[in-house]
Amino acid sequence: MRNKLLTPIICAAALATIGCTPANNDSPTNPTAALASVQQEITQQTKQQSLSDKYADYFLIGAAADQGSYITHAELLKTHFNSMTTENEMKFESVEPTQNHFSYEIADKMLAFAKSNDMAVRGHALVWHRQTPDWVFFNDEGELRSKDEVLAIMKNHIDNVVGHFKGTVDYWDVVNEAIMDDGSLRTDKEEADNQKSYWYGAVGKDYIAAAFRYAHAADPQAKLFYNDYYNYIPARQQAIYQLVKELLDDGVPVHGVGLQAHINTIPSSNPEHQSYHQSIDNLEKAIQMYASLGLEVQITELDVSLYIGGNKYQKSDFYTADSIPAELDQKQAQRYADLFAMLRRNRDAISSVTFWGIADDDTWLSEFDSGRADFPMLFDVNHQPKSAFHAVMDF
Repeated sequence: MRNKLLTPIICAAALATIGCTPANNDSPTNPTAALASVQQEITQQTKQQSLSDKYADYFLIGAAADQGSYITHAELLKTHFNSMTTENEMKFESVEPTQNHFSYEIADKMLAFAKSNDMAVRGHALVWHRQTPDWVFFNDEGELRSKDEVLAIMKNHIDNVVGHFKGTVDYWDVVNEAIMDDGSLRTDKEEADNQKSYWYGAVGKDYIAAAFRYAHAADPQAKLFYNDYYNYIPARQQAIYQLVKELLDDGVPVHGVGLQAHINTIPSSNPEHQSYHQSIDNLEKAIQMYASLGLEVQITELDVSLYIGGNKYQKSDFYTADSIPAELDQKQAQRYADLFAMLRRNRDAISSVTFWGIADDDTWLSEFDSGRADFPMLFDVNHQPKSAFHAVMDF
């Protein structure tokens, strides 16, 4: 009697999930086998709902993690992602805060986690105008170092860092953000201090090619990327294309271009604001331009902000996890759906899509002094899938 009741109960519990049909009461049943079968089917369907599994025939699905989130968000990472980028832990100031004193402990732990879970690793970033210690560019007297000095420091840094992670890091962002919004090269003469490039100030344009050559020598198997933002702005798009083309023409070992893709739920209506150009068509054009050079393209820092670029928001207008209007939630989902439909169309060019974060409770977009929280990811603050997640999975 007990055996006859157990199978229908098991099946009823799983019916909505796997379409199990209760056994006929007159049929012989094996409750242990039935339970194992149901659990196996549930496990398999859960696996089928994995983001990285869904996109296995398209491209890698990555996430940027920091020294805390790779632990607190470990289950999401292990379930949904097959690539990981360290958000800050491999940048210059983190691994070489003082000259020739290298610190790898945190990054090593993060990469061990990634590799133990069969994840590819993106190294971010070797040469950037920000998060680089002043000693790299200025001597003890506060004077800008010579070209030879800065190149020697760069080479030593890349030799050590890329050499340390050789065989572990699959992709490197070698040079990050060398282009200004108008398409000009970033120099040390930019108006805002945090926009100045002392790499350029000391070395000139040659610092870009040098960084790629040093990185390739340190690990010939790693794929080397130029990474930048606002690829949807025509002037930047063309400038990045031209920069990379010149590098390739000069025999510089560049293997790909990274598009950061920090975008908004809808583009700005203000033609003077950068996000006015945030159309799916413009992003697709950038992907195809870079791919036409024979390069891999990767989306490296994806998120979709709830806020509209260029709009002025008061604190009373800031969203909270509980105050996001259903209409806005759907707009974000549609934005993700449209973006991923385009990315799937270009699967032959794109090898990886990385989100800049894992869930809404850990995003750089909520870390500004304004205190404005944002909710740009596929998973909410409780690590549950949002409408945007289902939109990306529904194809």
